[in-house]
Amino acid sequence: MTLTATERIRMVLRGEQADRIPFSFWTHLPHVDLDPLKLAEETYEFYRRFRLDFIKNMPNGMFFVEDYGCQCDFSEIPNGGVAKITKYAVEKPEDWVVLTEPDVKKGALGRELLSIAHLLGKTKEEVPVLLTIFSPLTIAHKLCGSLMLEHLRNHPEKVKAGLDRIARTTAAFAQEALRKGCAGVFFANQMATSEMVTEAEYAEFGVPYDLQVLEAIQPFSWFNVVHIHGTNIYHHLMVDYPVQAINWHIWETEPKLQDFVQAAPDKIIVGGLQRSNITNGSIDEIIKEIQEVSRLTVGNRIILTPGCVIRYPVEETVLQQVSNEIIQHSKVVFRQSNTNSQMTQQ
Repeated sequence: MTLTATERIRMVLRGEQADRIPFSFWTHLPHVDLDPLKLAEETYEFYRRFRLDFIKNMPNGMFFVEDYGCQCDFSEIPNGGVAKITKYAVEKPEDWVVLTEPDVKKGALGRELLSIAHLLGKTKEEVPVLLTIFSPLTIAHKLCGSLMLEHLRNHPEKVKAGLDRIARTTAAFAQEALRKGCAGVFFANQMATSEMVTEAEYAEFGVPYDLQVLEAIQPFSWFNVVHIHGTNIYHHLMVDYPVQAINWHIWETEPKLQDFVQAAPDKIIVGGLQRSNITNGSIDEIIKEIQEVSRLTVGNRIILTPGCVIRYPVEETVLQQVSNEIIQHSKVVFRQSNTNSQMTQQ
């Protein structure tokens, strides 16, 4: 039985064993990520080349702050560089209270919705497409840079007013993409770590606004992934979020994979591959990770992916090797699982 990517993911989300372990990769596409149609075309071709089981769209990392008034410099992108903010939208505490709420159908947000619509027109529901969005506190940090902590600690009510506005815009943007046919969102959270804020601060300034977004999109989506970026993460604050799956830097930070399996039996694990091993072409290490993840999960409740975006540029021959290894290893894991199940029944 050969399944479509959408069928395979739906089976895993239901707790069933599919025909193989699903997987996906994603990387930046800086040479086209300001052109909505070219971005959609290259994203689709990337999916087709590596037989991915879901697509995470990869917009420019500053797309969500442009419409708030941040000025960005994209000049280094053609040479492999990254976008930089040259003027922040929030420069003083009072700016949070009057923060604009962009029309999500226009400007940079409208550009990304156009790209998503073009991509969905090509995939025709054969593969789940996840819209990349950022947590409200992550967006807030991008809006004001190093001033974030000073504002948060000395002007908390003003920051909360801004976070509420950001959450409303984020939810509205996601809902538009879901109406167009996205399966869900990839909710990128770069602030839920002790390297950025305290646990108490994240509980106060992060969790309520995360939930404001995720609860608003829940009725319209069926496959949502929370990405918890970095090390020393506050994963326990997010384990009960209304999403289907969690992605984090497995092997690099807590929680341990086996602990998460026991602590969150209702969540799918998205991850298991260290992106540094993919970047470095360390195939032997990647094979060990695939085998260890398969052993700890018995090939269930797992979608193999990197713990974070693969650094650009990627070596595509490595990605091809990794995808082939996952497909071949799945056959072994599932054959052993079926044999053990039959022996148990006897």
